[in-house]
Amino acid sequence: MKIRNGFVTNSSSSSFIIGKANDNTVTIDSAYQEIKEFYKQYYKSCSEMYSYVEEYYPDVFEVVTEKRGKYLHSKKSWDCTKIADTQLRLMFGLDHYEELPGVIDWINCETYKDYVNFWISKMEIGVHAPFYIRDFSCNDPYVPLDFSTQMIECSGDNGNGIESDILDWYFPNFEGAVYGCDRCSAQYYCKKDRSKECEPMAESFKRKGIPEDKVCLYVLGKICVCSECGYLPDYVVERLEEISEYSCNHMG
Repeated sequence: MKIRNGFVTNSSSSSFIIGKANDNTVTIDSAYQEIKEFYKQYYKSCSEMYSYVEEYYPDVFEVVTEKRGKYLHSKKSWDCTKIADTQLRLMFGLDHYEELPGVIDWINCETYKDYVNFWISKMEIGVHAPFYIRDFSCNDPYVPLDFSTQMIECSGDNGNGIESDILDWYFPNFEGAVYGCDRCSAQYYCKKDRSKECEPMAESFKRKGIPEDKVCLYVLGKICVCSECGYLPDYVVERLEEISEYSCNHMG
């Protein structure tokens, strides 16, 4: 697994690549079911932690409820908060800064299609879905579930190929390395020794005969779990990283 923690175009973006190119057991719906279980456990643990804090730590934390959901506000010094955090992590596997979103009933959606329809209606009132899923093995339309763009469908390649932003997160300037400096986005300031850093990659890639519009599939993997919400619980991120070929989590 490769984890990259650098800056991307949208620093709130996250992606997790699940399954090899030829793994027919991994589908959008199988990934959705697994992720849903991660969130179910997170919501359960988070709810139990909040109830515990209200009963046993009312002098240390205040439970704040806003439109987006609930979070804990520390009333004490960092040292005191750290002691309480140690206890919470031992009991619930979470830290006090983990939030409990206001909208969690999406976990009742049976299929990924149900999930998409659920969140499309929420996008109209400016609520982010926690994630959406793409299949790099096909160019079927997908819904990015990002209310900031108000896009309800992307079709065709839309980033499955050589110019993919997601590919660039993991392999910066991949297109230029494989096809030459004139196709490199960093051509005007790049100082790489092409013979040592780019040509070996180019030779390996061309030898495999990978089509330009299928680069993400064969270089990264099959299923891509993306998020534009700007916040993914650490609990969920850690479990997604465990099952991912590549992962890239950014908090902006």
